[in-house]
Amino acid sequence: MNDDAAHKDEKQPATERSGVRDAGAALVRQATVVLLVDLVESVRLMREHEAATVRRWADFVRIVTEEILPRHRGVMVKSLGDGLMARFETVPDAVDAAGDMHRTLFAQNAGFPEDQHFHLRAGVNAAMTWSDGIDIYGTGVNLAARLATLAGPGETIASASAHEQLVAALASLARPGETIGSATVHDELTQGVDASYEDLGNVILKHFDKPVRAYRIGPPSPHPSLTGRRDYGVAMEPTIAVIPFGARNNAPEHFDVGNLIADSVIWRLSKAANLKVISRLSTTVFRGRPNDVAEVSAHLGATYVLSGGYVVDAGKLLVTAELSAARTNQVVWTDRLSGEIGDLLQPESELAHRIAAAVHFSVFDAEVEHVMTQPLPTLESYSLLLGSIKLMHRSSKEEFLQTRKILDELISRHSRIATPRAWLANWYILRVTRGWSEDRKREAAEALSATRSALDRDPSDALALATEGFVYCHLLNDLDTARKRCDQAVNANPSHALGWLYRGTVNAFKGDGGAAVEATRRAMELSPLDPLRYYYESLAATAELSARHYENAERLARSSLVLNRMHLSTWRALTISLVSQGRMDEARQALGKVRELEPELTVEKYLARMPNAQIETGQHWARCLAMAGLPAENGSSNRH
Repeated sequence: MNDDAAHKDEKQPATERSGVRDAGAALVRQATVVLLVDLVESVRLMREHEAATVRRWADFVRIVTEEILPRHRGVMVKSLGDGLMARFETVPDAVDAAGDMHRTLFAQNAGFPEDQHFHLRAGVNAAMTWSDGIDIYGTGVNLAARLATLAGPGETIASASAHEQLVAALASLARPGETIGSATVHDELTQGVDASYEDLGNVILKHFDKPVRAYRIGPPSPHPSLTGRRDYGVAMEPTIAVIPFGARNNAPEHFDVGNLIADSVIWRLSKAANLKVISRLSTTVFRGRPNDVAEVSAHLGATYVLSGGYVVDAGKLLVTAELSAARTNQVVWTDRLSGEIGDLLQPESELAHRIAAAVHFSVFDAEVEHVMTQPLPTLESYSLLLGSIKLMHRSSKEEFLQTRKILDELISRHSRIATPRAWLANWYILRVTRGWSEDRKREAAEALSATRSALDRDPSDALALATEGFVYCHLLNDLDTARKRCDQAVNANPSHALGWLYRGTVNAFKGDGGAAVEATRRAMELSPLDPLRYYYESLAATAELSARHYENAERLARSSLVLNRMHLSTWRALTISLVSQGRMDEARQALGKVRELEPELTVEKYLARMPNAQIETGQHWARCLAMAGLPAENGSSNRH
């Protein structure tokens, strides 16, 4: 059942849904227990095995209607295509009926390939609802539907409003499916005797202001959606534990090389934004032990563990490194790297840098994958934050728009924290600069609203100050206010890389090339492993353009494009740098990519949105684009 079908009660008036002549007169308010079930992966099953899926589902609905519901004193309210809704007088009846449905499908799956198995996810809620004698309506129905979306295959999730009614059902429940009960049930069950249970904490549901407390009763399904209690008040950074690497050849004189590798990598990772790194003094105890990520995580609170081994031969070093995620106990990155012992003694060790860079990028990639494949309310806050930061810079418009939902989720969880609101403002900036906004003024107002809400919570938040500066720069063309905000950002936090990056870009648009280059170079020094390296290099190229360092601008633009070939402003910077060097054939090729990414772009439109359009720097850049072949306006061309 898709989300629209599951929640059509939220969108349609009662008279439209049920055909009642006078809904106000016919509706009756009554206590009801709602059971809503949904066929897992119904869209895929229908696409790959449509005829068989329809027949099997129709047969299942018949069994539910004729056998299961009468047995548990339930009444079918409606069939929803790939789901159904039923009502009961008691929660135990609803829970038993759901379990009966799980068992029925479990038996029917025998003989079918695994990819054709039917699994249900179900939601149960006890609430006051409205009924016209045929259908039922209200928030209580919507809550049951939302709970069902959180269930894994073969699971039933019940809201806390079920209260003591669940006790009788849970105490006798022993079936392949599982039930999640309310907080009050937990107090009346004996672990391992009446039923096994796991506290899942508060789950956050879309369109519901307050979280719902839930427990899993019985063993988890093979693919549970809810994996344990979440504390949404924790910091939004993943934590990495670097275990001193182990010697493979056991030579006493080489024992400390493992500590040296760990120290060098820790030092570099500690400079990375959005990561917490545990001191080696705390991780040394795990050196030489069999790799047990769960144990390290339990003792140190690490969400990722980096470990490995090394072999030394005649001053040469061969290192095997692997990064594991604590939540899955799976390796997310591994590699074999070679170097020299002497390299580790250098302040800028190439080997340590390669390991640290790979770890940093792998953490962000793992969090993006986590965000893309798991139900939103079950994700850790740092997963949402890191995933959203990287997703908003991906080339896909669909992924970019999905980032907005993630940021809204973070804002809902952390209403008193500035960070999610500051990143939301960055989202609006990118939406405009990537050409995906139809109303620049509205985006500017939304972005400013986000930064001001962030600064209301923390007036000295460097990210919020720098982002507000970029809003004034890119969306409002107010460069004086933009520079003031960016100055405030780096004064509040002199080590804030993004603050320096934005400050440099504002200086570039102001025509102060020297200050622009100095600031952007400092930004890249402060965040050498940044997963958004392409963005830093792209804005640094703009700074070099403003200083008329066209070879440097070209170098940075090309390096940025290696990491992200879909970033429009980087291609524009490359085009301008090539024209300024007199390399017109290459400039026309670069402009071809600009026009491919934004076919409607003209010199006129470019100048209309550029903050420096009124000064010589902006005029020069526009002339360069025109010389490369960008039309002056729609339907015309202007080559010189």
